[in-house]
Amino acid sequence: MSAILDPGKAARKAAEEQKASQAVANDRQLAELRQQDASTDATRRNPRGRRLFVADAASKANLS
Repeated sequence: MSAILDPGKAARKAAEEQKASQAVANDRQLAELRQQDASTDATRRNPRGRRLFVADAASKANLS
């Protein structure tokens, strides 16, 4: 029964290694998302010209 409640040093070490590798994976994922956000922000521009006055930007036919 005590083996179930206290698995020992090997299990604790494995859990710590798993937490560390998960933290690294989380950091990499966040860095990738931030890099993608930074690259998409650079390509977006404010609409100019006639598109400013169009009710539906896709049609560009109805001036408001």
